[in-house]
Amino acid sequence: MDILIAVAAKIAEYTIAPIGRQVGYLIFYKAKFKELRDRVSDLEYKRDEIKQRVEEERRNGKTTFDVVQNWLKNVDDAIGEATQLQNDPRRAEAGCSRWSFPNVVTHHQLSRKATKVAQKVVQVRGGGDFSQVAYRPKLDAVSAFTTRSSQNLEPRKPIMENIMHALRDPKVSMVGVYGLGGVGKTTLVEEVYHIAKENQLFDEVVMATISKTPDIKTVQEEIADQLGLRFEEVTVAGRAPRLYQRIKKEKTILLILDDIWEALDLKKVGIPSDGEHNGCKLLMTSRTLDLLRQMGVKEHFRLEVLNEEESWSLFQSKANNLDKELDKHQIAFQLAKRCAGLPILIVTMARSLIDQNIHAWKDALSQLEKVDNEELQEITYSALELSYKRLKDNEMKAFFLLCATIGKDPSVNYLFKYGIGLGIFNSTNIMEGARNRLHNMISALKASCLLLVDNTSTTRVKMHDVVREVAISIAYKDYHILAKYGDGDNLREFPKMDILSNCSQIILRYGAFRQLPEKLDAHNLKIFYLSNFDLSLEIPNFFFAETKFLEVLDLTGLNLTSLPTSFLSLTNLKTLCLDQCVLENIDAVGALKNLKILSLWGSSMIKLSSEIGKLSHLRMLDLSDSGIEIIPAGVISSLIKLEELYMGNTSIKWKIENSDNQDENASLDELRQLSNLTSLELQIQEAWMLPRDLMFHKLERFKIVIGDVWEWADIDDVTLKTLKLKLGTNIHLEHGIKGLMRRAENLYLDEVEGISNVLYQLNGDGFPQLKHLHIQNNALIQHIIDFIERSHIPTPFPNLEKLVIQNLGKMEKICHGPLAVGFFAKLLAIKVEKCNKVKYLLFVSMVKGMPQLAELEISKCNLMEKVVFEDDDASAMNDETGETIQFPLLHSLTLQHLDALECFYSHPPTSSPISLFNNQAKC
Repeated sequence: MDILIAVAAKIAEYTIAPIGRQVGYLIFYKAKFKELRDRVSDLEYKRDEIKQRVEEERRNGKTTFDVVQNWLKNVDDAIGEATQLQNDPRRAEAGCSRWSFPNVVTHHQLSRKATKVAQKVVQVRGGGDFSQVAYRPKLDAVSAFTTRSSQNLEPRKPIMENIMHALRDPKVSMVGVYGLGGVGKTTLVEEVYHIAKENQLFDEVVMATISKTPDIKTVQEEIADQLGLRFEEVTVAGRAPRLYQRIKKEKTILLILDDIWEALDLKKVGIPSDGEHNGCKLLMTSRTLDLLRQMGVKEHFRLEVLNEEESWSLFQSKANNLDKELDKHQIAFQLAKRCAGLPILIVTMARSLIDQNIHAWKDALSQLEKVDNEELQEITYSALELSYKRLKDNEMKAFFLLCATIGKDPSVNYLFKYGIGLGIFNSTNIMEGARNRLHNMISALKASCLLLVDNTSTTRVKMHDVVREVAISIAYKDYHILAKYGDGDNLREFPKMDILSNCSQIILRYGAFRQLPEKLDAHNLKIFYLSNFDLSLEIPNFFFAETKFLEVLDLTGLNLTSLPTSFLSLTNLKTLCLDQCVLENIDAVGALKNLKILSLWGSSMIKLSSEIGKLSHLRMLDLSDSGIEIIPAGVISSLIKLEELYMGNTSIKWKIENSDNQDENASLDELRQLSNLTSLELQIQEAWMLPRDLMFHKLERFKIVIGDVWEWADIDDVTLKTLKLKLGTNIHLEHGIKGLMRRAENLYLDEVEGISNVLYQLNGDGFPQLKHLHIQNNALIQHIIDFIERSHIPTPFPNLEKLVIQNLGKMEKICHGPLAVGFFAKLLAIKVEKCNKVKYLLFVSMVKGMPQLAELEISKCNLMEKVVFEDDDASAMNDETGETIQFPLLHSLTLQHLDALECFYSHPPTSSPISLFNNQAKC
């Protein structure tokens, strides 16, 4: 009996159960499709969550894991398969057969397919639980900052091949390249870096610059950044083993250490040596072979200067249109020959003579031929010195030396402050003219190849190391300019007085002095710069007693609770910088009657000295990022010649009008007296503190932040005209703020009352200078632009690059009415968030006018149904012309938390197809 029961059960398992499943497909037909819809909906929510996380990480510079990208692709495939099944035309035909009964066969097939697809959706959904969706990629040390030139490297191919062969040799762990400064060592190893990367010769390739005065911590950080390592340790000794462990984890790794001047302790850095890691190869460059041997290098290569043919080829490539100027050919050939085969000299000389007449070429050759010393290093200095001498005037030469001596990659702002003090810009008597002169000089030095072209920063200038060395040598030899830079170890002793006595400029950066001499005996001194960052260092009272001709004084990072009495003798001083200092009593500054620039940037002083009001010639006052809270009444209004006033990122307690409790505090009303003001940085907490009829007609640069919702740190240093406003009332219609709006490049608006149409009520000229518009938290605005209200306005927003709209409760559309031609033509990015009355964002005709749009982000707009919608004009035009609509440059599209979204774009069936992303986009 047991056997019979078992046999019966087995028969049931193989017959009844399958039959039950097949019958279930028929009975639960609708339930199967409902389950499929529910599973797809759940998967879509999970997909949107992962996409949001991916986008957030992307904005933080991270790269999405491949497994996440693959999962998102699988999700799209699964949803696509489910959508195709749900839209299967057989579903409509499966309701009944020609005998009015349900089509059993079709029901069974579709139900079975729905079950399988639902199982696949569930399976894909289960693979989407990621703890992390992205990682921070390792930095590329070279490719982001250099431009490869195969022409410059053509003569170097043989030595390049030898270096690559040595790096492939398992018996060789250290390879060295040496040669004169400017011979092209860095360019060569940068190319090695690229070749090793592109051909995946090593698991990791890292490059770090050591320099003449290496900072071990900086070297550690430079290597760690490229390996994706984040240090928790603070000290050099603590970081070394961490970096060592990280390098050891790589099976093969190439470390390129460029520009070594003295023996580097590899263990101190954290780099394996002496066979500690067989997969670790070191490639080092230096100016001397002895140093490479001292480091343990046995396989080394000397980088020679270029021969005549190579030099001539390189010179021709850099001197534009030389083939068309035959009269210069012979001179050019001789110049190339006299440059001693050094690429940096050839390039510098060739570019400096572009567009010069024949006389300038002959003069350059004549001066080079006078060089008697045959030593190549001397020729290097002589040729670069010649480029310096060819600068057109003494002011340009002084500015070039200033760029070299005040530190590596100096700030443009400090060059301006020092240049004013030294009288470099004396060709103009106004600050705005001096700034124009400054930028013109920088451009001229770049054109002469004495400054590097750096597109990554407009706030600093960069100079080649060899050029800087020559400049410092010239400065010391011809002008007795002493420039020393420390890293806390090599500048502990103050220079001997016999060295300083004849100096015209003394630059001592990042010193570690414990004590200063009682008196600085330097009668000819024009500039004195000292940064120490040691609060225990004191300046003796008579330190400046013998420096009466001092024009620029910069004391950075010192404890100056009271100024030395010898300050009173500095009556010739034009520029005084007491930045990042501890300050209390600086009343002695009031005696500096000729002072033009006073900078207290980043200092901790709480109350500004009333004596500053006596500085009748002051043109710039910089209180940015300082701790100043109180400015005595009358100080600002006394500075009637002031042209630039910087008070950004401060918490100054301004006097409240009609209040008797703050009589000693300055009022913003004092700004009325500054009729020459052209630059202003100001931050206040409440709009009502600003006088209503205060006008700013002459401002050429301004960064003004009003309200407690904005962060000063978010303002970039490049934009000249930024306005961030939180205006709880409509006072913007009553004072000079409206005038600033018309000229702003960056405009941020929060809680601007009384405004329903941004364009016409704030700027009837159409905001011609605006590049960035950010509007948030307004309950009245219905449209950013309403062309119906006023149609005769000039083309609006012709230069706008970014538009951000957040939390506008009544906004229905960006634009209303027929559009003007050419507006939004330069728009790169649009971000819309929490605008819950917007159903349709963009007209098709608007899209056609946005050829540059690269980023589009829309989120939390609960009623939005379509992103792009067809207006009547566009529909008729497309029907007639068959024209396609595209976002050709769009690379970032974010749509999230849009509960009512039906599709991205839809159009009537009679319209021509619309191609939005260079692919057909349909809802």
